[in-house]
Amino acid sequence: MRRGVLLAAAAALTYSLPGFAAAEDLASVSDVELLEQTREAVGARDSDLALELLTEMQRRGTGIFASAEKAACEEVIALPDGITDWRFKGAARQAYIISAKKRQLASESCGCLFTDYPFDGFTTEVLGKSPVDLTDGDRAALETYLAAEQRDVETRYRTLEKFCRAN
Repeated sequence: MRRGVLLAAAAALTYSLPGFAAAEDLASVSDVELLEQTREAVGARDSDLALELLTEMQRRGTGIFASAEKAACEEVIALPDGITDWRFKGAARQAYIISAKKRQLASESCGCLFTDYPFDGFTTEVLGKSPVDLTDGDRAALETYLAAEQRDVETRYRTLEKFCRAN
């Protein structure tokens, strides 16, 4: 019985919010109305409704998501067709990420790891060759680099990540 009373109270609160739009009506709500409804839902501590409204704001790229960067910060690894070793890409990716973290530690920056550091820059720096010249035999060099750098870089990078999140 108590659960039913709580559900009824929650439903009454949800539908008592001025201008509330049902999920199927969210697409027709203006950005300003969406922002107002989100504020009301947060103020009423209606987490389900707030999440639904924030998700719609994110989908539209409005409100707090208006200045959100559209492009994701991801590594782009282009290997030549001649690479047949299925473990090569994993070793290349891990070594590239460690190298990018190492560069970011050196510059003490908080941005995207891969900005101004393409994969070909990594292979030239670490292996002394461009990606088109890579062969399956280069996996051993990538794994050696990774084994030598990973522990120290990851430990120091965790500290930088904490600093970046706090600032």
